[in-house]
Amino acid sequence: MSALSGKESDVAIVGGGIVGLATAREIVSRFPWASVTVVEKEKDLVPHQTSHNSGVIHAGIYYEPGSAMAKLCVDGARRMYEYCESNKLPYERVGKLIVATAEEELPILKNLYERATANKVQGIELLDGHQVQELEPNVRCLQALHSPNTGIVDYAAVGRSYARDFLHSGRGEIHTNFEVKKIDADENRGVELTSQRNETVKAKWLITCAGLHSDYVARLAGGAKGPTVLPFRGNYHELKPEYRKLVKRNIYPVPDPKFPMVGVHLTPRVDGRVLIGPNSALALSKEGYAFWNLNIKDALTFAATKGLWKLVLGNPKIVFQEIWRDINIKAFVGEAQRYCPSLKVEHTTKGWAGVHAVAIDDTGKIIGDFLFESGKAGRVLNVRNAPSPACTSSLAIATTVVDRAAREFDWKNEADILEREPRSASSAGG
Repeated sequence: MSALSGKESDVAIVGGGIVGLATAREIVSRFPWASVTVVEKEKDLVPHQTSHNSGVIHAGIYYEPGSAMAKLCVDGARRMYEYCESNKLPYERVGKLIVATAEEELPILKNLYERATANKVQGIELLDGHQVQELEPNVRCLQALHSPNTGIVDYAAVGRSYARDFLHSGRGEIHTNFEVKKIDADENRGVELTSQRNETVKAKWLITCAGLHSDYVARLAGGAKGPTVLPFRGNYHELKPEYRKLVKRNIYPVPDPKFPMVGVHLTPRVDGRVLIGPNSALALSKEGYAFWNLNIKDALTFAATKGLWKLVLGNPKIVFQEIWRDINIKAFVGEAQRYCPSLKVEHTTKGWAGVHAVAIDDTGKIIGDFLFESGKAGRVLNVRNAPSPACTSSLAIATTVVDRAAREFDWKNEADILEREPRSASSAGG
């Protein structure tokens, strides 16, 4: 990590998570003239969602056909496997089963199969309960969707590898402990970021990839008021070492189609551990990794969000179920016992928690796709919503973001681009 140099970069990126780092890597690899500065508010890179997740390389099953999320997940998974292979990062194609344990879940499972087929997910197939037991003797279900192309990886290691690629170019800087408090963007002068410690970073253009804080940062950069990003805490438990052979692949329940959460699942890790989780309970802090974590600013923002109240009041049963699982391990493990009855509470030990971002609008609708927004003065591009499968899709998201930046900022792959007059603010997208 370099000290603040005071010089101006061509592009500044807010966010040292996997999407921000992939975007920085993409810029320096495609534009030989470009210098890029990444700022991250924490002391280390990939501190939050990138390093606090199940580590699954998603195949593209759940997402609306034709959506950015579907396209970028399928492309991103392919590129993730290629990247891990070429950079010698540990990964495994362990596969995945989405299991239906009740008759009412079968139509949802069929719909997932149709979505996966439309999204061109490789090798997808429907299995009956007997076929599932041949693959996973401890799993019980009526039917399951089998995805052999789903895998596992350590995304924190992937993100740090992106950072090494970026820095190796010689045209990149990373500044940690830089929490942005002010963003000035001017059509003629460019962009200036000011930190909480009154340090400054200047650039000609800005891309924000702030994850859980993407709504706050986008507003600082002149973006729209909404959507609001809500933090949902997910606890993980682990199987004790002697029970890790209970399953060999990812085992997921059929999800509730009204919510983006995929339910309590069993997930092998590349380090040999097996996770159970997560649940999904609303946190009272953007970084609410524990039940009692409270951030007054965040809590007041959530309380003033009309969409949150509509979401909670419209689904009180699910909200309280998730809170109950958050504090009761028997209820938590009981979710996995529906499809893995041999699993016992005493087979588990406490793991860790993650917080994932869920963006909602004022109607209470959950934003079910990646969302990118043109910002202020023709100088800013905001990544407003990049939830799971953002890690899987990170390389594909970076290509999409940089493609859009190149169009909107009128970048060319020529050394004299910096000498040309900036594009007028009136021609920026909305």
